[in-house]
Amino acid sequence: MTSGLLIRCLFGVVGVLVIAPMALFCLWPHVVRASFVGGPDTVEGAAPRAAHSLIAELIRLGFQALGVKVEKSPLRPAVRELSFVAADRQCYASIGLASLGSRLYYFTPLPDGGFALTSNGAFPKIRSANVLQRSYPRCGPEELLGHHLRALAELGRRGEVAPTSDARLEATYAYYRTFEVRKILRRTGIMLLAWVGVLGWLILR
Repeated sequence: MTSGLLIRCLFGVVGVLVIAPMALFCLWPHVVRASFVGGPDTVEGAAPRAAHSLIAELIRLGFQALGVKVEKSPLRPAVRELSFVAADRQCYASIGLASLGSRLYYFTPLPDGGFALTSNGAFPKIRSANVLQRSYPRCGPEELLGHHLRALAELGRRGEVAPTSDARLEATYAYYRTFEVRKILRRTGIMLLAWVGVLGWLILR
């Protein structure tokens, strides 16, 4: 086996191992399992130093900690986030604990279906009669909250969420059940499977 072939095979195998689990998640998001691994008193300890200022700002804006939420799907690393709820019950807030830094999003599931989600990360844009999902990169917590409340106003709804970990978990599952989200995930999953096919071809040819 030549060095070029070996490098190609290694590249292909690593690519398949990274992309295939993500593709499976996108095609079958119902396999996600969410849970809380810690209550409100664990949030500070679980937060990286860079997230402490975000936590302080959320508390100043009237949010209360719910705990540390984890989402897990087969073959993928767990996704951890610090979960909060607004004192006026209009929305949840979450600080994602990613390797590239902490990202914030506000999320309000609607009682009759749909939701508003406003992030300073990289959520894909969704707009329909029942769903508004937007991202404002590097936007601060207070400004981002303003964008979120305006999104609720555009939907013609007032947010109302329950301040419990069980309600937050159900809101997570409701997000993945939403037609608009599943449509985007399905499209992404098909694209990723195509890449898996290309990488498989590179390995076997």
